[in-house]
Amino acid sequence: MKEKLKKPVFILLVGLILLMAGLIWRNSQWVMKVNDQKISETEYTFYQKLYPRLDEKALAKQIVEDKVQLQQAKKQKIETIPDYKTLQKKLKTVNQENERKIKKKQVVYGLRMYDEVSFYRYSLSNTINELKKIGAKDITTKMMRSYYDKHQSEFKEIDAKELYRVSGKKSTLEQLRKEDTTQEKLITHSGITSEQVTLNETTLRDWIKYREDDLSAVNDLSIGEWSVTFDNADKSWSYYCLSSKAGEVQSFEVVKEKIALRLEKEHYQANVKKWVKQAEVEVK
Repeated sequence: MKEKLKKPVFILLVGLILLMAGLIWRNSQWVMKVNDQKISETEYTFYQKLYPRLDEKALAKQIVEDKVQLQQAKKQKIETIPDYKTLQKKLKTVNQENERKIKKKQVVYGLRMYDEVSFYRYSLSNTINELKKIGAKDITTKMMRSYYDKHQSEFKEIDAKELYRVSGKKSTLEQLRKEDTTQEKLITHSGITSEQVTLNETTLRDWIKYREDDLSAVNDLSIGEWSVTFDNADKSWSYYCLSSKAGEVQSFEVVKEKIALRLEKEHYQANVKKWVKQAEVEVK
């Protein structure tokens, strides 16, 4: 009986050895190098899954961009995931830790369970944020002030407007638009409902959140002008401009944080472009 078992066991072992050898060979083969870092066929396949809409040329460019950022993070002693093999190990560890927290009813930040794609994106995003923080140290007040002086028109407040939002039948609104409009008529007309509203820097957020389509039509109105008419299933409405005051340029102190974020983004994008340009890339 033992003799009969030896042959199948031997064949199974040989099969496992060949399978492992095949996997090792597959992972040892590379299709790209970025600054001497090899991208294996397995890792390349993962990137194809990660960026499914990119053709071969665009995918290679994206891989280079990802890799140079991860390599820069490593140089800056930022904890990161440099390759696919490390990604798999770290993914398993994080998911196991999250599972343990869930069982103990502890707080889990981020997703409760990651797959390879979501975990890679999460990790890369964290890496980029840390790199941006380092780059932000290069942004000085002098640079922000210079940007402010050259681009003041970008920091002009919107024109402050007093308006009536007039609702009713479309035919009634169209007739009203043809007549001489007075504030009294807007208030007393029996066929419409009028609500006085304000557009300024304070109320802008609410307009964007609740009436973004209306905003584009209202923003350019002059005193005494009507906006286009808006419609839905229940009613129609239009805006009549009572007053308009030109917006002022916001002070440097008010907008300097916004400028800092803009300059940090531009600075980081310039760095990425430089790292990509300097990268030594080899494609098989």
